[in-house]
Amino acid sequence: MKLNNYFLPFFVISISGLLYGQSQDYRVHDRGMLHQTVYNTGELGRPWETGSQGDQTSLPLMEWPSHSALSFNNVPYSGQHNSIGAGVLIAGNLDSLPGQANRWFAHCGGVGASLPEITFGVWSFPTGLQKIENYPINSNGNLNPAYDPNEAEEIIIASWQTNMGIKVIRTSRAYSYPDYDDFIIYEYAFVYNGDVNGSGKVAVTKTWKDLQFSFVYGLAPSMYGYERHYNDWKYDGGIYKGDQDMFWDSDYWLTFNMDRQTNLDTSLAGKPEPDSTQFGINARTGANGGGLCSPQAPGFSIMYFDTTHLAIVDPNNSARNESEFAPYVSSIPTQLDSHSHIKQPWTNRIQTGDVNSGKMETGELTSTLRSSSAWSSISGTNLPPIRAPYYNATKQASYKAYWTGRAKLNNTNTTFGRKNINFGPYTMQLGDTIRFTVAEVVGYGAAPYKPVEGGRDSTGHGILSRWNSAPSWYKPAYSFDKNHNKVKMTDNYLKDYGFPDFVNSNVHDVMQVTHKAFEAYLGMDSAHVSALLPIHPDSSIIPSRGIYNNIPVPPPAPGLNLANTDTATVVISWNSNAESFSHPKLTGKLAVYKIWRSNSGEGPWKLLGSISAGIGNLGSNNMYNFIDNDQSLTIGESAWYSVTSEDANGNRSGRTNMTLFQKNIGAVAKMKKVYAVPNPFVGKSGFGGSGNVNSEIGFYGLPVRCTIRIFSFAGNLVQTIEHNENSYSVPTFQVSKNGQEIASGIYFFVATTPKGDKYSGKFVVIK
Repeated sequence: MKLNNYFLPFFVISISGLLYGQSQDYRVHDRGMLHQTVYNTGELGRPWETGSQGDQTSLPLMEWPSHSALSFNNVPYSGQHNSIGAGVLIAGNLDSLPGQANRWFAHCGGVGASLPEITFGVWSFPTGLQKIENYPINSNGNLNPAYDPNEAEEIIIASWQTNMGIKVIRTSRAYSYPDYDDFIIYEYAFVYNGDVNGSGKVAVTKTWKDLQFSFVYGLAPSMYGYERHYNDWKYDGGIYKGDQDMFWDSDYWLTFNMDRQTNLDTSLAGKPEPDSTQFGINARTGANGGGLCSPQAPGFSIMYFDTTHLAIVDPNNSARNESEFAPYVSSIPTQLDSHSHIKQPWTNRIQTGDVNSGKMETGELTSTLRSSSAWSSISGTNLPPIRAPYYNATKQASYKAYWTGRAKLNNTNTTFGRKNINFGPYTMQLGDTIRFTVAEVVGYGAAPYKPVEGGRDSTGHGILSRWNSAPSWYKPAYSFDKNHNKVKMTDNYLKDYGFPDFVNSNVHDVMQVTHKAFEAYLGMDSAHVSALLPIHPDSSIIPSRGIYNNIPVPPPAPGLNLANTDTATVVISWNSNAESFSHPKLTGKLAVYKIWRSNSGEGPWKLLGSISAGIGNLGSNNMYNFIDNDQSLTIGESAWYSVTSEDANGNRSGRTNMTLFQKNIGAVAKMKKVYAVPNPFVGKSGFGGSGNVNSEIGFYGLPVRCTIRIFSFAGNLVQTIEHNENSYSVPTFQVSKNGQEIASGIYFFVATTPKGDKYSGKFVVIK
C-alpha cells in the first residue's frame, strides 16, 4: 500500500478516515509566551501554506509573543506569527524492494507549495490527541491535586499511523516560567507496528531499510512586520521576497531565521515601524510590539537523535553493507564513524517554500542524493569554530574531528525560509522504536558576535565559506517621515530603547532560549549545560527522553475573577491558594501580588498596584480585592488584566491568568428605568462595542438577569435579548430574529426580571 500520490486524498479519506472513525484535529500550546498549534496528523502551526490565503490566521503559527493580534489605524493584524507550517517526512525501502522506484514516503505535515497538500487519509491516520494541563493552579483558583512537579505545565500527546506502518507519537511540553516560556520541546517516537491506516491490523512486517527522517520548518519572522510593509504575507510580496536569512549555530544544532532587509534595503532589517512618529511611540513604550515589527529569531534545535538504528554503510564490503547510500560515501571515508554509520545529519538544507511531495520524493528524500555537502577535511578552515569561554586547543581539534564528514548548510538560498534537516539511513525491524527530540525556540534576535553559519554576500547568496557574527538589534534603525523620506531614528536600537515587555526575563536572544530548553530537557542548571557546549545530540550524555526535574519554579499566579461595579470601576479578585503551593525547586515563598493592565495582549503592561500576601490583606469575602478606578479606561473599552505572584527575591510567575475584560457599569441591584441609546438611532450613529459599531443600540440600567423583548409598531416580536451578566448594559444589533435588517420606524421594548419587575419604553430608528 504505497500512498505517495497527493492527487488521491479524497478517496482515501472517504474509506480509511470514515471506516476507522478518524478525524484531523489539533490542540494549542498556550501556556507560555510561545504558542503553537499541534495537529494529530503531523502538522505544526498549520498545513504548509505560502499562498495568498495564508495572510490571516486565527490559530497560533509559532506565535511569539502570545496574544499578539491587534488593530492599528483600523486595520486588523493577526499578530506575530513566525511559521508557514512544519512537519516530519519519512522515506524508506522495504527489505526486498530496493531502488528509488520502490521507495515509500510518508509526508506528515510540512508539505505543499503555494497551497498545502492534504496529509489526512493519505499519509497520516490519526490515532490519538490529548492535552494535559499540569498547572499548579486551576482556572478556578484552587490548587491542582494532580499536579506533577517533575513534569511540564502543559503537555500535548499527538499520535498518528502512517501508510508505511510506522506510528508517530509526538509528546510536546511547554512552561509558563519567565526564563523557560519561549520554547516548546517535542519528543518524537517512531514505532514500527505494521499498521498502515489506523485499523489496528498489521499489514507490513518486512524490515525497513534506508529510512530517512526529515524535520521540515518554514520560518518567517513575522506576519505582522510583513503585513505592515507589504500588506500581505504571501510568497510573491512577502516572506520569500528575499528579506530574511537563515542561520545555523552548530553549538546547539540550531537553525534560526531573522529579517535582514525590506525592499532590498538592509538598513530596514527587522521591519521597523514605517511611520516615524509611531516608531518613536512604539519604541519608547513597547506599544504594538515595539519599534521593530519583525524582531523575532524563530528557529528549531535538534536536541537528540537516535544512533542505535543507523545502518552499517560499507562501500568496500557488500556482506556488511546494509544501505544503498554506500556508493555515495565511497570516495569520502571520513563520512563514516567508527561503527560504519554515516555521520549525521545526512543533509542540512535551506530551500524555497516549494515543498510539494513530488519534489521531495525525487530530491531530498532519495537514497542516492545528498543535497547538502559534507565537511571533508579536518584541516579545513570552514569547520565550525569554538569561541570563548568554551575554547581550548584540544576541544577545538576534537570539535573539528566531530564535524568532519557531517552535512553542512547548502551554500546558496540562505535567503529562503524553509529548512530541512535529514537523518539516516536507518534500519527498522517490526517492533523497533526510533527517537528524536526537537525544540522550537524564538528569541528577540540572536546573540551579538556569536559565530554562526549563514548570511549573504553582495549577490544575495549565502556566505558559507566562513563563520560570521550573528546579527543582532544593537544597530541603527530607520523609519519614514510623512513625505516618505527615510530617517534614522537611532544609532543603536536596543541600547536606546531596550526590550519590550514580552521579553519578560534576562533570557533575550534565541541562543539563550535554546540554552534554557537544554536545561529543561537535561535536568541541568545553566552552568552544567555550558560545560557541555558545544552540545552533541548524539553523545551518550544526551538522553533519548527528557528529564525535566531541575527547573526553578516561581510562585504560581492565582486564578482571577473580574467584575464591573455600579460606579464604573473594575474589581479584580483572587483567593490565597497560591500561597499554599509547594515544590522542590520553588524559588521562594509568595510575598507579593502585582496587578497589571494592558491594552494589548503583548503589552506594554501598566502596574496598577500591589498587595502583600498574607491573611491580613484578605477582604470580607476571604478574597484579595483590587479596584481599578483608573478613568483612562473608558466605559465599553476592553483591556487585558493579569496578576503575577512574586517571591521576596523578585522571581515572578508567568501571566497565566491573562483575561480580556470589557469595562462597563455594573448591573443595578433593582431595575428601575431602562434607557435605549442612541435614541433616535439615525443612520450610522450606533455606539461602539464588540460588534458592528454602525449598527448597535445599547440598553442601559439593567440588573444581572433580565429579558428584553423588542416589538414593531404593529406589535410583532422583532428580537429577544437574554441578559445574564454583571453589566449595566447590553447591545443589540439592528437585525430581526430572522436575520433581516430592521427598517425605519418606532419600536417598543419590554424589560422583565425573574422577580417580576417590568419596564416598557420605545426607541426610533431612522435610516
